[in-house]
Amino acid sequence: MAKSTHQDFVRGSGGNQARTLVTAGSAAIIVIVLVVVATAFVYPKATEPSGTEVHLVLPASGPGLKEKSKVLLRGAEVGVVKSIDSTDPYSVQVDIALDEAAAATLTDTFDVDFRPANYFGTTAVNLIAKPGGGSISDGQTIARDTAPDFTMSTMLEHGSIVVDGSLTTDVIKSLNKVTRYASGLSPLIETMIVVSDNISRTQKQLPSTLLGKLNDITAVFPDANVEALGALDAITNAQFNRLPDGSRGVDKEYHDLMNRSLTVASDGLFGAIGTLLASHAAELTPVVTSVKYLVDEVPGVMGNASNMTKLQKAMEGLQDSFKGPKGQQTLQLRILLDSVPGLAQTMTAMGAKTGTPSRPDKNTGPTDRPTKKKEN
Repeated sequence: MAKSTHQDFVRGSGGNQARTLVTAGSAAIIVIVLVVVATAFVYPKATEPSGTEVHLVLPASGPGLKEKSKVLLRGAEVGVVKSIDSTDPYSVQVDIALDEAAAATLTDTFDVDFRPANYFGTTAVNLIAKPGGGSISDGQTIARDTAPDFTMSTMLEHGSIVVDGSLTTDVIKSLNKVTRYASGLSPLIETMIVVSDNISRTQKQLPSTLLGKLNDITAVFPDANVEALGALDAITNAQFNRLPDGSRGVDKEYHDLMNRSLTVASDGLFGAIGTLLASHAAELTPVVTSVKYLVDEVPGVMGNASNMTKLQKAMEGLQDSFKGPKGQQTLQLRILLDSVPGLAQTMTAMGAKTGTPSRPDKNTGPTDRPTKKKEN
């Protein structure tokens, strides 16, 4: 015998409560069934990509390609991948849905490759537009013999293969040497940068003026090269590179003689000087100090440049006082001895030539001092 069920939240008799619970349970079951059906059938149809469907037949698929993967054209998303079928051992079937604008722009000559759709390396189908061909129709099948793989995983795989095959111990050692050499050259490079910066800071003239000066330098550069080559030729053909018979070669005897001469000079001359200085330091130090004190006073005695000019003029005047043929120059002087007759007689007795004595200038007063006048 069935037992009545009493619910506090459902009013009425036991029969009414049972009927209400059955109705609510049936409604819940129906709602659940409808949700499952909508999820399994309606939602995929509602969210299914719309647009022009194209069936691609490719030799291989890019790693990580799946449904809902992006389809790119010139870097922009123009569609999605609807399905992938790789059951055929010789090809891969990829169905894509393109939006209307991309389908109207592309022709059936486009190329296909696989590459990352974003920074994280998600694989996408990339379409490359090509000129010519016809417009794309819905459901059209397009086959391609090649589909290059530029995905992130393939790039990492190839990089690993390259590193594994080429990054050997010898290569690592070579890279270490290059790094050390580069570190050693860094001060030189820094110095060049500093020098260039200082030149740019100190450059006071326009480049045109500097180039003009450079032209002046290059004008004499050929002559400088000729002289340099001549110096090299002279060094090459010097006695050091000639044998006694005049032929080219190393004169061993001559070099031995020069070596012995240098040995004698270094040991006999400079060695003796060093011995003398070492053994008589107490005696030589006062002499050197005295010479230093004497030499230090020379600049003060000579004076500045104006004194040297006056000395030069005095020397020129003294040279002009000597006249006569070369080797027989005599000093031409006329002494005025009007006020000292006794001295004039003495000079005449010594052989001095007498002449007409000069008289004082009328405009000047008489003087009691003897005067000398240079004869011109």
